[in-house]
Amino acid sequence: MTKEEGWVSSRYSPKDAQDSLQLLRKTSGDIEAASPAYQEWQYQRNPAGPAIATLAREAETGRLIGQVVTIPIRVRLSGKVRVAGLSLEPVIDPAYQGSSVLAGLLKDVCALSAEEGIAFTYGFPNQASHPTFVNKAGFRNIGSVPLLVRPLNPERLAMKTAHSGASAKTASVARRIWRTPAPAPRQEAVPGLEIEKVDSFDSAFVLFWDRVQHRFPVMVVRDPSYLNWRFAGVPTRKYTTFAAKSEDEIRGFIVLRDAPLGQFSAGLIAEMVVEASAEGRAAGRLLIDKAYSYFEEQDLDILASLALRHTDEFRLLRSRGFWVAPKFLEPRPFRLVVRCDDEERSPSRLAYDPGNWFVTMGDYEAG
Repeated sequence: MTKEEGWVSSRYSPKDAQDSLQLLRKTSGDIEAASPAYQEWQYQRNPAGPAIATLAREAETGRLIGQVVTIPIRVRLSGKVRVAGLSLEPVIDPAYQGSSVLAGLLKDVCALSAEEGIAFTYGFPNQASHPTFVNKAGFRNIGSVPLLVRPLNPERLAMKTAHSGASAKTASVARRIWRTPAPAPRQEAVPGLEIEKVDSFDSAFVLFWDRVQHRFPVMVVRDPSYLNWRFAGVPTRKYTTFAAKSEDEIRGFIVLRDAPLGQFSAGLIAEMVVEASAEGRAAGRLLIDKAYSYFEEQDLDILASLALRHTDEFRLLRSRGFWVAPKFLEPRPFRLVVRCDDEERSPSRLAYDPGNWFVTMGDYEAG
């Protein structure tokens, strides 16, 4: 652990939970992450193991002034299942912003992770913490994950953009973008392919994962234990899942929730995974159409998702009228950073190449 002038670090344990929640409320208000139920779900109920975290306290008073938390996530890495660490958004007391606290805690948590056999640590840091991750804590910025959007209410989007405080030129461009008609999706009938609502992830998803796990060298293991924890077991959120099936086999699935996206009310495609086949791609198109109709009924502003350009999912979203949001319309950049702590020739180094990854909004902690 680190000991600097004025503060000292230690490893998080459940007895630190109340101090952690108080720090979150002080820095960010009454947000979801400051809920005891949400913290217990995220830190303790994770099927891959409890959170690995480091805390910074003032040396004289013992007051908590910072925390860096990673949660173990099982990943399929070059054909083998390993455990990686997803770095959550760091929390630093405003009085210590710009100090050595964040860099020190990041280094400490990565050292702890290496001791516990974590293959690599990754995250999507915000604008404020990204420079520290990359310049002071040994992470590499390997690229941005595109935000794809499709308007649900173009006129309301235009009105909100015009009154957002954006420059006149930016607001004018945004209004033209929102009002550009999306191409009408080509309707298709796929014999035997049906969409059904799913309340939990059962053994059928074991078979589905077996078929899709080879698509990319770096993928979060999407088996029922992970999917039920990540989407069915969150105490503070409601996700809705639809699966496309034929011949009693899942060909693809989509997980949805509504949440703010910057200033807009949004329907989020938190997760979409399809089989790498013609039937899987047809399933993806039907699932995206289902998401659009589902959120259209809720009178939201926009439909959004994250997907990397080299994936079928990205191409499917583009084919259904989604486009990559310009930087000035993003509520924040979704930059993926990675740090490997093992030997140079380790398979973990595959995580430094964005072309090896499969990423959805659900892989980002707030998705």
